[in-house]
Amino acid sequence: LAGGIFVFAGIFVIAQMLIVPVAPLGMAFGLFFGFTHGWLGLMLGCAIGASVNFLISRHLARKAVTRWLGSNEKFRLIDSAVAREGWKIVALLRFVPVPFGLANYCYGLTPVRFWPYLAATCAAIIPANSLFVWMGSTFHGSLESLVGKGRPHHPLEYVFLGAGVLAAKIGRAHV
Repeated sequence: LAGGIFVFAGIFVIAQMLIVPVAPLGMAFGLFFGFTHGWLGLMLGCAIGASVNFLISRHLARKAVTRWLGSNEKFRLIDSAVAREGWKIVALLRFVPVPFGLANYCYGLTPVRFWPYLAATCAAIIPANSLFVWMGSTFHGSLESLVGKGRPHHPLEYVFLGAGVLAAKIGRAHV
């Protein structure tokens, strides 16, 4: 189990480095490992991925990432806000549907220090990660219920499912 979680976390890190949408991987963590282990694995992958992209952008590929993002007006606004408020802006912007890997590269160019950035990131992604893993962990039961097998679902489960689908739609529309 632990080996599989570490392998899957590595896949997550690579996907976010390539700026691939990672929400489906968050759901896959829940599907394959259940809620608790899936959530821990996803948080591990997010923490490592956020660190890797931030450090690449800050130290290894700063010029290339600056050429790529530096002329973007939205990035300049974010950079200015982070310069004033630091980790608080990082935490708030984690609630905006921006591809996780892209945001991590962006933050590496801002003046925010690494440890406050990582702490703000890990705290702010808890709600979304919990939702994605929960959706994945309930997928088997949902399919069984739809075909007449399995347990009946509590009405709140449908509310969470609807909220997740809506969040995915909104996020997709903004990407």
